[in-house]
Amino acid sequence: MHHRNDVRVGVRHGRLARRPAWLEAARLLGIAAVVAVTSATSVAAVAVGSLGSSVQTVGIGVGGKPSTTGAEALRGAVDFVVVGSDTRQGQTAAAEGDPGTLNNDVTMLIHISADHQQMTAVSIPRDTIVELPACVDIDSGQTRPAVRAMFNEALARGGDQGGLRCVVAAVQSLTGVEAQFAGILKFDGVAAMSTAVGGVDVCVATPIHDHYVGLDLEPGIHPIEGQTASAFLRSRHGIGDGGDLGRISNQQVFLSALARKVLAPGGALSHPVKLYELARAALSNMILSDNLTSPDTMVSLALTLRGMDLSKVLFVQYPTLPDPADGNRLVVDEQPAQALTVALRTDAKTNLDDSPLGGGATKQSSDSAAPSEPSSAPSSAGPTEPTSPASGPTDATPGTSATSTALPSAITGQTAAEATCSRGSG
Repeated sequence: MHHRNDVRVGVRHGRLARRPAWLEAARLLGIAAVVAVTSATSVAAVAVGSLGSSVQTVGIGVGGKPSTTGAEALRGAVDFVVVGSDTRQGQTAAAEGDPGTLNNDVTMLIHISADHQQMTAVSIPRDTIVELPACVDIDSGQTRPAVRAMFNEALARGGDQGGLRCVVAAVQSLTGVEAQFAGILKFDGVAAMSTAVGGVDVCVATPIHDHYVGLDLEPGIHPIEGQTASAFLRSRHGIGDGGDLGRISNQQVFLSALARKVLAPGGALSHPVKLYELARAALSNMILSDNLTSPDTMVSLALTLRGMDLSKVLFVQYPTLPDPADGNRLVVDEQPAQALTVALRTDAKTNLDDSPLGGGATKQSSDSAAPSEPSSAPSSAGPTEPTSPASGPTDATPGTSATSTALPSAITGQTAAEATCSRGSG
């Protein structure tokens, strides 16, 4: 059973004769008609093809390179590391004199099952003390020795050109999973992507006030996009107990709502114009591993998710405990971490039937317009139906557990089918 807190809430050379106006109009109408019936796959290919040449890429090592491209490169299980960096270089906030830092403040290992029927996104807390493996700083040519340090220091160890490789190596060291693909989402990326899909509706259970990021949200449903979306995902002081773990579960509230908008029937992946805008926003704000320079590979990667049952899209937090030596740091919770990594490495189907939400989230009730103070006691009512249409049965549907294994209850998280709310710190 889920334990959830309920809340209300050919160019030709030479001169060509000018086309008559009516013929030009007919031609444009014909193009419009073709676009209207073009598959999302084709539109995505156009978007990637027109933008791909300008995307910045870096290497993540020969181990991560598939020998083929396109759909063939994505046969079987797929592992992708996504990094959110707080650097402002070349971004909006840079004009305000804030360069940010070259840290991997957000790191997610995304595992897509071999049959492409389940996706598990594992958020690794930035404050976790781990053994970072030796890594080459590509800028200086120096090898940084292995060191015990915070996980979010991995990106800076490789310099501008090798940082992503160092993060991929750190993820592999921690989980045993070697990612084939990786990317860094720049500071403005979330803002642009949320705007491209017309905003994301997030539920707030209790007030969020965070002057560090300029965010003030009262209880209720809020359509957020642009810099507000960026502030929502970055907020730490305004969520839960003000720590990074609460921020992760707050991010999961946003990501699950975004997934419902993108993956559900009629969502962005089936809407050509929105898909183009989403692809443009993403590619304009990402640094990708160099094995994603092939447009058909990028398109195929995105489309592995189309039609996926939202209850099979899992957002989980890598399990940690407070560091006995430093209350501001975390250490790996070994037993549940081992269960999670074994599941990822063996491509086992899993569910979150025994898992609670993280401290920055609470369950949303059907009366979402009038949220109430979250209860401190776990709810036994089970998950509610999502506010957006799901692409299949939710994980509360009988029979799910028969085909998957519940992750340990020490692992917090939610599925994209669950409508949840953010718990502000007041």
